[in-house]
Amino acid sequence: MQSGLIDGDLYFECDGAGRDLVLLHGGGLDSTMWDAEFEALSADCRVTRFDARMHGRSTAPHGDYRAYEDLAAVLKEVGAERPILVGLSLGGRTSIDFALAYPDVPSALVLVSTGVSGMEFVDPFTLECQRAQGEAAARGDAEAFVEGMLRAWVDGPHRAPGDIPSELRARCAQMLRGLVRMYGESSGQMLELGAVDRLAELRTPMLTVVGALDTTDIRRVSDQLASHGAEQVVVDGAAHMVNLDRPAEFMSALRGFLAKV
Repeated sequence: MQSGLIDGDLYFECDGAGRDLVLLHGGGLDSTMWDAEFEALSADCRVTRFDARMHGRSTAPHGDYRAYEDLAAVLKEVGAERPILVGLSLGGRTSIDFALAYPDVPSALVLVSTGVSGMEFVDPFTLECQRAQGEAAARGDAEAFVEGMLRAWVDGPHRAPGDIPSELRARCAQMLRGLVRMYGESSGQMLELGAVDRLAELRTPMLTVVGALDTTDIRRVSDQLASHGAEQVVVDGAAHMVNLDRPAEFMSALRGFLAKV
């Protein structure tokens, strides 16, 4: 397995042989959210995963940056020329920006619970969670901030915390605490392309996977992608963290798509 830091900033891992798959994690999490998929897929693909800036084993940003350019740096490091990008949430958002900036590079996109740069959140549940997170941040209450993130992106609008396996919540909380610790060391902001009105420009084969229990904001993005030609899979019983909520169903959808592209 190949691993290391790119320019001392971005931690990556690459294993297996075959066509290139790149796994991009969700915001606040890190590349270990793909542990099961990384191991399973590297049996017949060359799989790369990495930690976005301010996440996991990568460093905090010092100045403005572009996540899709960080992805370009990872692809250059591992020599992936026509990768399939598999991104959840922020990872999908970054994949869409990358596909617009470098339309000839990705061979396919798998967009899981994805956002899209420039989107506006309007779901009342999401807005209430954001309000709670903002208040927690203002008073320096890291655990309340983490809980707000868990409510929004692990539990979702249709489940209570007690409905979620405790080990899943604990695993996500640990990753989120890493983000909180690194946030104080960071400066600058992530610059994006504002892709919300450019989805029709996407030309690669696409799969959009969304949980039936996710927010209306995220489901709307999935529907928009489907209207622009993406194959769509809705996973019953899953909220935002589809691969962690329903791993077998997620892997079935992914492998079915990979068999066609």
